[in-house]
Amino acid sequence: MSAARKARPGQPFRPVLTLASIAITLIIAVFGVLSAMPIYETGRLWIAAGSSAALAAVLVWLGARFRWGALTLVALAVGFALMLVPLGVPSALAQGPAGWLNGLGDGLAAVALGWKQLLTLSLPVGTYQTVLVPFVTVVYVSVAAAVALTLRGGRSVPAAALFIVAPVVFGTVFGSSAISEPLSLGWITVRAPRELGVWLGAFGFAVAWVAWSSGRERRAALKRGRLADASLSTGAVQLPGAPTARSGRSAVRRNMLVRGGIATVTVVAALALAFVVAPVATGETRTVPRDRIDPELVVREGVSPLASYRSWKRDATLKEPLFTVSSEDGTLPSRLRIAVLAGFDGVDFTVGDPQQVGRFTRFPSGGQIDDPQRVTVQIEAGYSKAWVPIAAPLAAPPVFTGSRAADLSDSFYLNRDAGSAVAVPTASGLREGDGYRATMSAAPDASLGGGPVSENPLIDLDTMPQLARWLELQELPATDDGLLEAIERLRERGYLSHSLTEGEGEGLWLSELGEDQVRFVSSPGGHSQARIEDLFAQLIEQQVAAGEGADQSMLVAGIGDDEQFAAASALLARAMGYESRVVVGVRLGGEAAGVPGIPACSEVCAGINVAAWIEVRGADGVWAPIDVSPQTDIAPTMLQKGEQLPEFPTQPEEQDATEADQPVGMSNQEGGDPGNDEEDRLSALWPMLRIAGLLLLAVLLIAMLALFIPVVKRIRTKQRRSHPSPEVRALGAWDELLDTYRDSGAVLPRIGGRDASMRALGIAGGDWIAWTTDQAVYSREGITVETATALWGVVDAKIAERRKTQSFWSRLASRFSLASFGGIFTRKKHGATRGRGARGTVR
Repeated sequence: MSAARKARPGQPFRPVLTLASIAITLIIAVFGVLSAMPIYETGRLWIAAGSSAALAAVLVWLGARFRWGALTLVALAVGFALMLVPLGVPSALAQGPAGWLNGLGDGLAAVALGWKQLLTLSLPVGTYQTVLVPFVTVVYVSVAAAVALTLRGGRSVPAAALFIVAPVVFGTVFGSSAISEPLSLGWITVRAPRELGVWLGAFGFAVAWVAWSSGRERRAALKRGRLADASLSTGAVQLPGAPTARSGRSAVRRNMLVRGGIATVTVVAALALAFVVAPVATGETRTVPRDRIDPELVVREGVSPLASYRSWKRDATLKEPLFTVSSEDGTLPSRLRIAVLAGFDGVDFTVGDPQQVGRFTRFPSGGQIDDPQRVTVQIEAGYSKAWVPIAAPLAAPPVFTGSRAADLSDSFYLNRDAGSAVAVPTASGLREGDGYRATMSAAPDASLGGGPVSENPLIDLDTMPQLARWLELQELPATDDGLLEAIERLRERGYLSHSLTEGEGEGLWLSELGEDQVRFVSSPGGHSQARIEDLFAQLIEQQVAAGEGADQSMLVAGIGDDEQFAAASALLARAMGYESRVVVGVRLGGEAAGVPGIPACSEVCAGINVAAWIEVRGADGVWAPIDVSPQTDIAPTMLQKGEQLPEFPTQPEEQDATEADQPVGMSNQEGGDPGNDEEDRLSALWPMLRIAGLLLLAVLLIAMLALFIPVVKRIRTKQRRSHPSPEVRALGAWDELLDTYRDSGAVLPRIGGRDASMRALGIAGGDWIAWTTDQAVYSREGITVETATALWGVVDAKIAERRKTQSFWSRLASRFSLASFGGIFTRKKHGATRGRGARGTVR
């Protein structure tokens, strides 16, 4: 016996069960990776599975070996928190301590919310943000539960087979509808060989586990029965507590029933999952939850199309074909709308509240439309979005073409109020090879009319003082002409820029405009409230510096592209009492139909053709499109207050001389608001406070978990001690004594009365405790209050003596032990039970 074993009365060491725990840990990790690899397609999945499985198995084994009880759950929770960032959020590791803390907060949130994110992202997801957290959680929990059941021994071991299948179910449910290529074996063709192989392997190991574990207990029971029969036949004396032939045969029957029950559950699970696997054998795709995604979920959880506007203008996508458009007689609508965005949350323009802007619903039939045209759209390699480019309204549902025509038809949804559509056979929506024909309206654009819908602004101008100030400087009425003039001034005083730099991957758009005529000016992306306020602040500063009667060329100062100017124009319309929304799409009709910097497409539409405009609705209820793209002819020149541009500017004599411009959007005036420093410090402090709050919340949750068991035991003791009936109080003292010994690792005899229990536990003076409790339970006269109080005093003394014999860690483990509740992390020795023991046993 080792020194560690002598120093601490730990769990009886069973090498067979320990080896079995190692085997099931490896099985779960391997099948988890094989099943989930199509979702992630990254080698880091092996590291995540192996590390999380090993950590869970080691913690559970230590908890069982050294009888930690409920502390094992605390250790598992702490271990999960420690491994969550390196395994589940690896992108946070490169950001230092702050990134680690942010990653921990995001990872804990992803335990509950990451499943939805995993369904809405297009595959493969790699290690993007927190997508690994659901997989790590499944493997960690499955291994912890399987190892706990295995180490517990007895009839619980076969149930661990269910957790072999759990990671495979995860990979099936959250995986893609695409299946692996068929495998030809001579004249036999096996469809989806990888998926079938994973499932058959997992079920094969599960069945083998059940057969081995249940057969092991059965063989042990038969051996005990044969030994008992041999001892009886030789006249040997039956030892107390030794298994009899009858008990051995009963154990065999019980184990056979358990084995049959688990086998039945496994077969039922296999038949149920066959509904998932069966379609694989007859088709090229299978049905998974990803195939039936809520369209509202896709459009709301995805990145705002306006926020990703500049991705179309990068070198890699600027000239790449997105889709082709044609019609039967050559007549096309003036615009195709990709996305319509009516909600603004201060950061992004989004689809908005469905209660106000309508929902995406099935589109079984249309109606009469003006100037109907049969339009054909064919998706090319550069387009992979859920949004369906259309010209609203539609006269009938689109007729899809391509290999996924049926799936696209089943997953087409239209927002009739907004005039936008999505197709979500998968979260990524349309892809190359898809196409559709639809009867769309080719009527001319509607005109704004009817005046504003409200005499008051539809936004809170106190939150956007720069917009309010700029509108005040224009001195325009809140009418249709006043709004159109305000937007036209905004465009004329803006200057087109699609990027922050003209470096590698961002300068092709400038070449397309003509580098000799167009000068590059840096422009940050985004269309948040702060970004739009900066845009109006630039315009105000330039207008004030130029003074009254300044030439139009002296007022150019707003730098940006359709993203910023569409957001600014939409908010400007709302400030004047009009309803507005942003539309991302393309203009059709060739060069004549485009605007400066954003050409229209005649047949093939590429990233360079993608634009954004706004639609405004007045009192007449008609949505009218209005272009908002800034001009490209006049570059901005920054002025100081009162400065005028020279009437006859000179040219530098040296041909190679370079020009140096002042920073755009800045004047030479110095100074600022000293109060901004305090606001900046507070804004910088807020993320730290948020992280500290999340960590404090996590610590409190772990503390609540740690303190839950001792608090429950204290409440239980108080209720037992304070019961008004002396007889119930006496029985409560007896229960308290036995529960204390159970929590400290003692094992009660299976049979016998209270006096036998006292002798087995070695409690000096225990006969009087047993006799007094029996008197309280069975005597007609019962006992007095004084006797019950004296009994509690003796029990308290025995409990104190028991705790004196324990070390500090043993006492701590006893306080958190679940033995007195019949917990999963306690186990029973051969020939004894935990359960009720001798509590209330009739002699």
